[in-house]
Amino acid sequence: MSNKHLKDSKHLQIRKKIRQLRRSIPPQAQADAARSVCSAILQDPDFQAAQSLAFYQAFDGEIDPQLLMQEALQAGKNCYLPVLDKNLPQLLFAQYQPDTKLLANKFGITEPPLYPNNTLSPENLDIIFLPLVAFDTAGTRLGMGQGFYDRTLATVHREAGDNSGKTPKLIGLGHECQRVERLERAEWDVPLDMIVTDQTVYRVGP
Repeated sequence: MSNKHLKDSKHLQIRKKIRQLRRSIPPQAQADAARSVCSAILQDPDFQAAQSLAFYQAFDGEIDPQLLMQEALQAGKNCYLPVLDKNLPQLLFAQYQPDTKLLANKFGITEPPLYPNNTLSPENLDIIFLPLVAFDTAGTRLGMGQGFYDRTLATVHREAGDNSGKTPKLIGLGHECQRVERLERAEWDVPLDMIVTDQTVYRVGP
């Protein structure tokens, strides 16, 4: 078996195990975890300074960032949610406001409708909050396996490298039980800058 197949098989096992674990967390514990994560991020200077932030709609036991998004809206920040691009296998980011009517995509995850002037290119976001299935303390993220965030972020970092531009801060949100010792990282994987769980904050790099 090739190294790639070994890595894929191992990730498949991790994904199955932790998704089951994540779904087994009782609703009250989920709500408590979301409040803990929100409280930690509200103290982060980069969050306080950010103007344009991307959140996500929680699914399958993911940490719910709704409280955090409401705090951002009340602070006058621009909030965005990911939308599947029908033409490319990556994500667009459409602005969310309290009166935005969300529509379910093909995975059953709700997202804002796309209008000509309500999207923002990901490289222009200050922070992107990402869901995750598993993570390690080196900032490696294991997602649901569809690769939408991976392809989107790889494109952003490639274009930023070509143009010496800035990239958004990437913050993964998860339960502490989703931490694993080490994940294999592919060459196209973009590491997270920070992971915030219900118990602690992991800062990656300098």
